[in-house]
Amino acid sequence: MPVGYNTVELDGEVTKHLTAAGSKSERQAVFLETDKGSYVLRRQGGNPFSDPKLDELVGKRIHCKGILTEHTMIMSEWEEIKAGHDE
Repeated sequence: MPVGYNTVELDGEVTKHLTAAGSKSERQAVFLETDKGSYVLRRQGGNPFSDPKLDELVGKRIHCKGILTEHTMIMSEWEEIKAGHDE
């Protein structure tokens, strides 16, 4: 874990849309939409630009644990929140 970052847990919906529009880093990215904000979603050890495992989560609600930076949630583990699940 990078120095200065703590592990957090978040719930949210996984979406995919354009990020960094107009820059060299412009791309379609997977996001975690939470009540606290929208974060680029990455898997610890996964490819930051194209991760098929993250693509499988698009459209689902998840509970995840990982490192939260200013704009990115780097997940170390997650589980899908099934419909009707009481939070």
